[in-house]
Amino acid sequence: MRPLTSDTLASEGGAPAHPDAEVRRTLGGIADTLLRTYDVRRTDRLWPADYMVFTTNPLSVAYGACGPALLLRSRASAHEPAAALPAEVASWMLGQRLGTDTYPPGLYVGLAGIAWAFHDLGWEDRGEEVMAMLQASPLLYDEPGMFLGVAGWGLASLRFHTRTGKQVHLDRAVQAGEHLLRTARQEGGTCSWRSSHDDSLHYGYGHGASGIALFLLHLHLLTGDARFRSYAVRALEFDLARATESGLGLQWQRVQDDPVVYPYWIHGGAGVGSVLIRFHALLGIERYGELARRVADDTFVKYSYAPGLFEGLAGIGEFMLDMYSFTGEREYRDRARDIAGTLLWFRVEDEDGIAFPGRWLNRVAHDYATGSAGIGLFLSRLLSPGERPFVDL
Repeated sequence: MRPLTSDTLASEGGAPAHPDAEVRRTLGGIADTLLRTYDVRRTDRLWPADYMVFTTNPLSVAYGACGPALLLRSRASAHEPAAALPAEVASWMLGQRLGTDTYPPGLYVGLAGIAWAFHDLGWEDRGEEVMAMLQASPLLYDEPGMFLGVAGWGLASLRFHTRTGKQVHLDRAVQAGEHLLRTARQEGGTCSWRSSHDDSLHYGYGHGASGIALFLLHLHLLTGDARFRSYAVRALEFDLARATESGLGLQWQRVQDDPVVYPYWIHGGAGVGSVLIRFHALLGIERYGELARRVADDTFVKYSYAPGLFEGLAGIGEFMLDMYSFTGEREYRDRARDIAGTLLWFRVEDEDGIAFPGRWLNRVAHDYATGSAGIGLFLSRLLSPGERPFVDL
């Protein structure tokens, strides 16, 4: 594949392509690549992905087949029927043996995210089965956070409740919330949870208090239980109190005592800011809106060596779209467009279509966390603003 640079962003006639047209062409090219590069003969992965697919599982949202499948579904629903999920891909995904012995319960690398994705792909009954299955996991309460733990499968339970109206899903979400309330560490009017995976205190959306805060806020809004609201606010305040302020503005470490601060979504400013703007919109607390704007100013960058969703430009771009969606201020959509313009420089293209490099830029990856699926879903949301996958209900 040949890399595309800013020089190649012009049309064949030499005139610059309209930015939206170029994004649409890129999305079509990604879909073409996905339709040409899956391999149903393999059992370890369906599409080329980050190496983490081999240490987790072949279906997960973050590194497995669910992310690319959801991108294809989004393109098909955008009146591109050629991008529909091939029957043999659906058969491969539905034919994977799932169980609590080989799959963890969590959202981004486990059963909760797979169930959510299956439901969104139209496999409602199988999604329900997987949601029931995860309740038997011996790891159900092993981790507290959004990425791996209780907050993640709790959020998936709320998603299923809002989509199906079934009380069992809300009951399971309350079960998750009650556990988080019992295990919270109280500190000066804030609360936090330590990871059992590495015995560290994490900050931010993926593994820290901000992600847990968002789940508890959604749980409060659906149950009316004031305790969940109280703990949601205290959890967010914990991360806010741990911000590092420098010449770069407000930034966050990944874990306590980390010498590096980050602007990204899974850990860093983009993740905390995405939670802040939702707290402002859902609770009407003006301070959170002001802080979200400040974090957006401090987090926005047009250039970075990393294009991906979890730890790169696409995740920052999603935060800018969050700001636009909740405030209506076009400045934030313009920032997201600027980020998209930089992302297009990372494209690689050949006769198979268009793809993006993953982590460390050393190989093409189609996964949600690091590669084409996550970048493509950001570009798709840029064209048609709407709810954010695996964040909004």
